[in-house]
Amino acid sequence: MSKRFASLCTAWLALGLATTALAGPYDGLYFPEGGADHWDCQRVGADGGAISVRDNMFEGVENRCTLTNPVAVRGMEATLYDAKCNGEGMEYEYRMMLMSSPPGLTIIREGYASYFERCDQR
Repeated sequence: MSKRFASLCTAWLALGLATTALAGPYDGLYFPEGGADHWDCQRVGADGGAISVRDNMFEGVENRCTLTNPVAVRGMEATLYDAKCNGEGMEYEYRMMLMSSPPGLTIIREGYASYFERCDQR
C-alpha cells in the first residue's frame, strides 16, 4: 500500500470519527416544562430526574431508546425517528419526533406532545 493511499485512508477515518463524535442537534439534558422546582437535572432516568438525548440515544424515566432511521421534517427544526426501547423488563418500538423549541425540546408521539426545558438554561 502506498504512503499516499495510507494517508488518505487515515484522513477519511479521522473525518468519519470526528463526524460521529459531534453532538446531535437535540443532545442535552431536559426537564418537563414548568417543572424546574420538582425535577433534578443531576439524575437521569429516575423519577424526578432529567431525560437525556445523546448520540442517538433517548433515556427517559426507567426506559432507554435507540433512535434510528432519522428523517428530517421539511420546513421544521424536527426529526422523526424509529425508537427501539427497553424499559421495566419490556422491549417495544414506536415512532418519535424530536423538535427544537424555544425552551428546549418538544417530543411528539402518536396522540400527544411533551414539552421540555434544557437543564443548562435554568
